[in-house]
Amino acid sequence: MSTTAEYDAFGPWIYEVRRPDEVPRLFRSHPLDLANALLTVKVPREIERRVANPSMDLYDNLLSLGPESITVLSRRGREFDARTVRYGQIQGITEFVDLLDARVTLHDDDSPVVVRYNASSTDVMSQLVDLVRQKYAGGTREQDRRQPRIGPLPDVEKALQVYVRRIAAEEDLGRTVAVQKRHPVEQVGASVVGRAMARAWPTTLQDVVFTIGARELQVFHRGRAFSTGYRPVQSLARTLLPLERVRGVEVRTGTLHNDISRLVIHVGKVGHEFELDTPVANKAAAELAQAVRL
Repeated sequence: MSTTAEYDAFGPWIYEVRRPDEVPRLFRSHPLDLANALLTVKVPREIERRVANPSMDLYDNLLSLGPESITVLSRRGREFDARTVRYGQIQGITEFVDLLDARVTLHDDDSPVVVRYNASSTDVMSQLVDLVRQKYAGGTREQDRRQPRIGPLPDVEKALQVYVRRIAAEEDLGRTVAVQKRHPVEQVGASVVGRAMARAWPTTLQDVVFTIGARELQVFHRGRAFSTGYRPVQSLARTLLPLERVRGVEVRTGTLHNDISRLVIHVGKVGHEFELDTPVANKAAAELAQAVRL
């Protein structure tokens, strides 16, 4: 079987697309304005190199950031779906990494755009996220880079603390407004047997740190509110919400665990949810409401 340039270059890496011949074969029928794009990238399929061959379509997604909107092309078998998302429709971004498993979610008024990729390409996706942030929240990253600072870091697990410190060294996070510390939780109405089982195989609420800057609320978390058992939590996540688009905030009680509430932040038509100790949820809600003058 004859080889192709696409196959020869294939691996877990996300590549920038600058020329028409670098567009994956599957997507070449779609018109793209590469010359005026801020950034265009192609995201490979999650398959091992040894099972790939030159006849396969080897890329799952192509994202092209234009002046006003993002073109998203997604493989569907031997065909693809095309979608245009205007920057004004994006109501937040979530970055998630768990060892080599990574994804970026662009929260849209209609439905989220989820891009899964190998964490070896985190730098490329971070560049894409930064460009989207410039478009959806106004201003530039240079404004946030001038005086990167953050107050004393909260007493959370070391991995999350290091993550916050790394971001704080790159941009001004503003102030820390609420902190959720990791601890075991019990289910509402648990029996004696249920409580004993929970002690043997605990459910743990994970750390969360909320910071408010000039343009964004940044929430540093682990991607999932709870973990079970004693397996180490390796994941790190960050949700970025543009303050100018926050339309409401509420604290909902009545979750499955004692003394836990659900903080819901409404950005456009999207509700971003975080499960927290009730006092932490109330504090985060009050600080955010004051910051955006709800």
